[in-house]
Amino acid sequence: MLVRERGYVPGGWLVIVAPALFLFGVALGAGRRIPGPGADGRTANLRPALVAMAWVLGALAIIHFSSVGVPLFSSSIETSRFDVGSSGLGGFPSRAVLYGLPIAALGALATHRAETHRVTVALWLMFTVTQVFLGFKGGLVEVVLITTLGVAIRFGRLSFRQLRWVGLGGLVAGGYITLVGTRYQTLAGGGSGLDYILRRSTSDAIIAGYTALTARPVGIPADSSVFLRDFGVLLGRYLGTAPEGHSFDELVSAVVTGTPLQRGAFLVPVTVGGPVYLLYSVPVILAALILIAIGVVWSVSIRRLQRASSVTSLVTAAVVLYALRVFLMNGNGAYLLINLGFTSFLLLSSAGIGVVLHSQRLAHQVSAARIR
Repeated sequence: MLVRERGYVPGGWLVIVAPALFLFGVALGAGRRIPGPGADGRTANLRPALVAMAWVLGALAIIHFSSVGVPLFSSSIETSRFDVGSSGLGGFPSRAVLYGLPIAALGALATHRAETHRVTVALWLMFTVTQVFLGFKGGLVEVVLITTLGVAIRFGRLSFRQLRWVGLGGLVAGGYITLVGTRYQTLAGGGSGLDYILRRSTSDAIIAGYTALTARPVGIPADSSVFLRDFGVLLGRYLGTAPEGHSFDELVSAVVTGTPLQRGAFLVPVTVGGPVYLLYSVPVILAALILIAIGVVWSVSIRRLQRASSVTSLVTAAVVLYALRVFLMNGNGAYLLINLGFTSFLLLSSAGIGVVLHSQRLAHQVSAARIR
């Protein structure tokens, strides 16, 4: 659409064929054998691990919203929804809300069985509530997509009844977009409803990527890799060693919105998309191969999640699936790598605590039985 309206941009062909390259990789990955017990098998210590994750993530979510407030109820919802890093504690509360709960809900739904039903429902409800509280228009869309993906992985395909629920969820999410959009000052008089949703999910979704391909943003050398550059900038920011640098997405945002790169200026987060981010990080041929590889890893991760024999393999597969999906949509690979690294540690450590406590409880019960 943007090429027809504004003209061709270098590398635009890769963005257009990226879905085909991804699906080609998915097909390649489907032929790989994955060991494991299968979807109806048993994952060791699954229930205590999920229960522990639910308690830890729930507590961190309460800490986060207690510290920064609930953006949905804020009078300045458009800016307060981006103030997610102010809850402190090393960023773990904000990461629990932004990444931990979606990943845990995905993993729980994809491995759902009778003994984990209650904790799966609890994780899904916490995920849904926090997505609404964050104040993003697409909050319920994210819930519908993660839920659909998790259920499809669990059952292999969606039944007609499940598809009807997906359709109903889509209608509710669309209504939520319109309702929350009325509180955004930037949308005042700019339309809403179906017209806005269609525009936002097509041309608006890639306008930042298109803009990035028209001209290299200021501060990005021609021979540099934005992934490596972003990794250094973001790591320095988190560690406090170089807090003044700007990431690739921020530089693109400055071009798209016309915001000056100066102290105190608010740079609206933009999504350039995975293919554009790759074009700025590696040679074009390698970018195409990486898109195929992402499809392979996606396919393999789905079947690893279906056949997970341990909590570690379950969490790892769920993290990878979530990361690949977000990267393809948004780009920002270095940011995802750093934040999902922290999130993986959070999920695995909380799950490990649950497994250890469960094992100790079983050992105590066995010891007490022997004494009796």
